[in-house]
Amino acid sequence: MKFDFDRKVLTDIAANFRVGVITDSQLSPFFWKKHNTFERNLRRACMRMAALKPDILIFAGDICNIAAKCAYKRFMSALESAFSDNPPFFAVIMGNHDYFPRPEIAALRRKKFIKQTSFPPFWHYVAGGYHFIGISPDCGSLRRGYTEVAAQLKHELDKAVAASGKRPVTLITHNAAENTVYGSDSWGDKSLDFLNNYPTLVHISGHLHYSMLDERSIHIGNFISLGAQSTAYVEMEKGKANGSVPPMAHDAAMGYILDYSPAGIEVKRYNMNTGDEEKKSMRLHIPSQLDVCTLEGIKRERILPSVPEMIAEEGVCEVNGKHTFLVFDRGRDKDFVHSYKVVYDTGAEQLYYSDFYRGLSRISPVMRLEVYGMPAGTYSADVYAINSQGAISKSAVHISDVKILKKRRYPLMFAPDARYL
Repeated sequence: MKFDFDRKVLTDIAANFRVGVITDSQLSPFFWKKHNTFERNLRRACMRMAALKPDILIFAGDICNIAAKCAYKRFMSALESAFSDNPPFFAVIMGNHDYFPRPEIAALRRKKFIKQTSFPPFWHYVAGGYHFIGISPDCGSLRRGYTEVAAQLKHELDKAVAASGKRPVTLITHNAAENTVYGSDSWGDKSLDFLNNYPTLVHISGHLHYSMLDERSIHIGNFISLGAQSTAYVEMEKGKANGSVPPMAHDAAMGYILDYSPAGIEVKRYNMNTGDEEKKSMRLHIPSQLDVCTLEGIKRERILPSVPEMIAEEGVCEVNGKHTFLVFDRGRDKDFVHSYKVVYDTGAEQLYYSDFYRGLSRISPVMRLEVYGMPAGTYSADVYAINSQGAISKSAVHISDVKILKKRRYPLMFAPDARYL
């Protein structure tokens, strides 16, 4: 099967230029009189990006929850209203959701995408001497989305690498390569394994929804991978008592700013709610010349060995109706506390996400964890802090007299369909 690539040299872009990256708006296929949550998040993200003045804006797929004219219309409206003055060059690809609800008619879904947005699903652009390749999945598969288009992608990458030498080549796909960025061990795409042959690659992907504030979302391996999270909602690994879609997950949109220059690429993470740059001290600098040795050097520089700690000794239990909350001063870490382990006097253990994913300036100084999954009764509990590397604090906060009046299950939210407003 042949896939047509749009090819351009963006002559209007100077040697120093800025690229913004957002992804996964998953807009509703239904018409709402008012903006629902995910559309509101997208519009806010576009406004934040407009204030940062990118020369190129990349959207890495999953415009729609299912491919619908209404969703595409609202997506284009969000871009046009935010960037009405001096718009950037838009570089957009499809995601697996843009093939739903009938992914078997893939060619028709691509035609619909082109008709509704006027964007090509496959492209190869050159800006400021850097090559950018954007490639939509060829189907709606979550884990093998590039099987048919792989040969042409290899061809485009080979041409870009031949023209670039050791200069980084930027690839944008929707799915992440397996065992690279945070979440790709569960949701990675096996059909992208061949990317390991391209050490000068900077690979940007969406799809996973995992928090890009976690340092695992920047992966330095056989190539550089950047995991971009959804503007719609955060979803992370299962196994936490407060859910893989944690509280206020719909209020946590993030995006990348990449500043390109002849010296290399500076990678910055921006909070789309506050407009602030997150984790300035952990910016990634990608030099203008990449090879295997350079990748190893970058990897060593980004190691953050640390052990979290709990400062306070005691917390309290709050009961509101049939809801029980563990309330305590938050833990501390060199980076941030990713989650908490609660150990009850019965020996039962539970894990809870902290609220780091909403932005480091928005982390509450006092954690208030609602208890789920424990039988009714009275307990005592010790709460330990865990960082993103899995290190657990030696110290713990002790909470006595934990009263649970009724066993509560975490309320499952099928986030793409949820109206939070």
